[in-house]
Amino acid sequence: MSQRIFAVFDVGTTGARSCLVDEEGREVSKAYEEYPPVPRELKTHEQLAETFWRTAVNTMQRALSSYPKGANSVVACVLATTRDCITPVDRKGLPLAPTVTWVDNRSGTKSKEMASQIGPRKSVNKLMWFIENKPDLFQKAYKFITLDALINNRLCGKMFTEPANARYGPIDHATLKWSDEMCQATGIPVDKLADIVDPGTVIGEVSPEAAKATGLRKGTIVIMGSGDQQCSALGTGTIQTGIVKATTGTGTFVITHTDEHIDDPYVMFSNPSAIPGKWILEGVIPGTGLAYKWYRDQYCEREAVIAAETNKSVYEVIEASASSVPAGSDGLVIFPFMAYGKGIFYDLSFSHTKAHVARAIMEANGYGIKLYVDMMESMLDLKFSELRIDGGGANSPLWRQIQADCVNKTVALPRSRDSTAIGAAVLAAVGTGVYSTYSEAVDNMFQVEERRQPIPEHVAIYEKQFATFNKLLMAEMPTLLELTS
Repeated sequence: MSQRIFAVFDVGTTGARSCLVDEEGREVSKAYEEYPPVPRELKTHEQLAETFWRTAVNTMQRALSSYPKGANSVVACVLATTRDCITPVDRKGLPLAPTVTWVDNRSGTKSKEMASQIGPRKSVNKLMWFIENKPDLFQKAYKFITLDALINNRLCGKMFTEPANARYGPIDHATLKWSDEMCQATGIPVDKLADIVDPGTVIGEVSPEAAKATGLRKGTIVIMGSGDQQCSALGTGTIQTGIVKATTGTGTFVITHTDEHIDDPYVMFSNPSAIPGKWILEGVIPGTGLAYKWYRDQYCEREAVIAAETNKSVYEVIEASASSVPAGSDGLVIFPFMAYGKGIFYDLSFSHTKAHVARAIMEANGYGIKLYVDMMESMLDLKFSELRIDGGGANSPLWRQIQADCVNKTVALPRSRDSTAIGAAVLAAVGTGVYSTYSEAVDNMFQVEERRQPIPEHVAIYEKQFATFNKLLMAEMPTLLELTS
């Protein structure tokens, strides 16, 4: 087994994971911690900024303590984060207010008026909201930084971000640098933004304070990471045309590789790749995984007790009952846009049970994946041979089968479900010179554990149910576009 280890911080929306990954893409140790409940005084989609650092620190300490060679084997550390999160900080990088997360769609009056000019730069809406609603805080703040810059500053004293995170701010899509023109039009000073560097760049060394907090060695190299979905694309080998992957986590993310930026991807996004100079085409349905967590938290006290008594996860207990429900959930279709207050239970009847609801939430994820896979195939004029999957949902055999059946493609399960961590480790491996190219790193670090085939009779059922899902989507599309503009 390789002795060269990369320490990965994977800081997400609902929890943080720390992983130790070797140069062959094996997770040799990991730890995960869900964030505690958000204080009542915070808005629905805000988070205490300190929670991200504290949870990252806790999980890294646990991951290192569980690995016999510990911090001495770590060549470099690297960070992957959920994107489009904004935190106002002082000169030391300490938060002045809660982090506004990516699920939050706040915007000011002026940003709504400039919607066509701002386009997909959703953090611009958040920043303009602060200008309009919290002018004193906006002036007081040294910077409004992305989540990766917040954590990087704690690790090595550098408020650095990279194009995948910066892309949601006032960026020039041609140069991937801050746009003076956009900043002037929106009233956002460039000096209130983090510096942009390429993923895979050495940005510093772990400080004595960060070493004490994390358990990493002082002086450990810090590599610039990327957004969670960019890293996930790397970790699933989605680095060339014709490969598509889907992540089932807090939301549903469907991504394929493109060599160039796509100017008008309609309801999808053309985002910078973790590979400098490359791009990804990305479709997002926010909150699908959050809907499943909501169901768990609100309706599954009995399942939680059973899980504790049988030493299982509560999701295993939920899915055992959901497995008894036939494909298509006896006609129940869930429209999972609860993040925007637009969730719908459609064709619900007295014959439906809790288990039907659980399965229908899983199937909503499958319909979302099919929607974007179909759109990508049409836009790019190609056919994907298989769907690579990752994220928490990939741990479930039932969910993997639902995805295969909904999309009617072979589903490939990576050896590591934490593809985001593997992709971040790929950045560290290239950044430290362990591998000379991203292709070489992926060839050595990505492996498929399982390939699952669609079941023909299920495919036919899901084609019918998808038509209902699509009907709901078309009916709600004007409102959704308004809410996200």
